[in-house]
Amino acid sequence: MMKITQSELWNVICLFGICFVLSCHKAEIDDPKEYQIVKNAYQSGHLTVVQAILMDRKKERELTTEETKLYFKSLFYLSEWREFFHEWDLLEAKPKELIFYYFKAILLSKDKRVVNLAEENALLELLPISPEACLLYLQWNGPKLKPNQKKIFLAQLKQFQTLIHRMDQELELR
Repeated sequence: MMKITQSELWNVICLFGICFVLSCHKAEIDDPKEYQIVKNAYQSGHLTVVQAILMDRKKERELTTEETKLYFKSLFYLSEWREFFHEWDLLEAKPKELIFYYFKAILLSKDKRVVNLAEENALLELLPISPEACLLYLQWNGPKLKPNQKKIFLAQLKQFQTLIHRMDQELELR
């Protein structure tokens, strides 16, 4: 019988995760060159250019998922809260990555928005895997936190610390 070490098991799990993500990702970008230009503009900090280009494209056709993410990020970093929330209300499929930006926008804008159950559940789904999601949830919902919920968050904090410690050990071994 063959023994598998913990690090080998961890590597296999990570490999399966990467394969799963890649298999789920569908290429839906109409013109990769066009998208690359907008992406480069975003990465170099030309947010108003990105916003203008994507706003024009939005008038012509529906934005792809990747373009939508860039559009929302540009609105967020430009602090265009009214437009951000207006577009958010129109958005049907809300990618997990944008859930972070949505809750950050609520906190930064100090807008008194009613968060629907689907949006709150999307953030709750991210809690076990993201320290940032935990922090956002605590900032957004902190005053309403019950003592038993606080214990859960403290346990989650210990879990994240354990994972960081294990990752640090793995990096030292290499």
